Amino acid sequence: MRLVQDSPSSLSLLDIYKQRCSKLEEYDAPILRYYDRLQMVQARGSQASHQVLRDILKEVQTNMVPRGMLKEWAVRTYPNATDYFAFRKMFTGQLALLGLAEFVLHLTRLNPDILQVEQDTGQLSIFYFRFDIDDTSGELDANRPVPFRLTPNIAEFLTSVGINGLLSASMISSARCLVQPNFQLVALLRAILRDEMIAWDKKKQDDTLPAGSQPFNMKGELLNTTVMRAVNAIMTRLQNLAQFEGGESKISTLVAAANSPDNLCRMDPSWHPWL
Repeated sequence: MRLVQDSPSSLSLLDIYKQRCSKLEEYDAPILRYYDRLQMVQARGSQASHQVLRDILKEVQTNMVPRGMLKEWAVRTYPNATDYFAFRKMFTGQLALLGLAEFVLHLTRLNPDILQVEQDTGQLSIFYFRFDIDDTSGELDANRPVPFRLTPNIAEFLTSVGINGLLSASMISSARCLVQPNFQLVALLRAILRDEMIAWDKKKQDDTLPAGSQPFNMKGELLNTTVMRAVNAIMTRLQNLAQFEGGESKISTLVAAANSPDNLCRMDPSWHPWL
C-alpha cells in the first residue's frame, strides 16, 4: 500500500507536454518519428549508430519539442514574476532531491508520466519509484546513459544559474547530511533492501521453477551477502557525492552527463529525452 498526497492542482510532466501538443500534433508523434527513422536506417541494411541517434534527437527538438516548452508553460501559468521565481526555486530544490535519490539509490528511471508537479507550491512527487534490480544477478543496475532526469526542457527552465547553483548545492548538502552519521542510513538500507531481495528471489523462482513448484526461502548467508553488496554500492555513490574539496564535486560531472545529448539520445524514447 502506498499513500500519496493528492492535490487538485497537480499534473504530470507528461500532462504539461500534452497540453502543448493538443494544439499542434499528437503527443506520441516524436516516438513514432524516432522509430520511423530507425526503420529507414535498418531498411538500408545499416545499424543505428550513435550519430543516427543524435540526429533523431536533434530533429525532434528542432521540429517537435522545442527546448523552451516547459519554460513557456511556466511563464504562461505564473505571469507574476514573484510567483514564477518562487515556483522555479521550489521546483529546482525538489528536483535535486529526486535526482539524488534516483542516482544514489539506483532507482528506476523517472518517466514524465510519474513526475507530478503541484502548481500551487512547485513541489514534486513520484507515483512509482523502486529499486532497479537486475532480474538475473540481483544486483542494483548501475548501467544507464544518464544518472538522473535533467533533460533539455528542464535545463532550459532552471537556467545554468539554477543548475550550477541551487540544484548542485542542494544535492551536495543533502548527500552530506545522509553520510554523517552514516551508521543510521546503513541500518535503514539493510532493512529495506532485505525485503527487496527476498521479493526479487521469489520472483526469480516463479519465473524459473516448473508450474506448481513450491518456492524455497533464500539462504540467510546469500541474503546477507546480496543485501550488503547493494548497501555498499549505494553508500559508495553517496560518499562520493558528499565530498566537496576546493570547489570541486562529482555533482558537476553528473550534471554534465545528465544533460549531454550524447547520453540523452541513448535513452528509450518512451522516457522522452527531449522533454
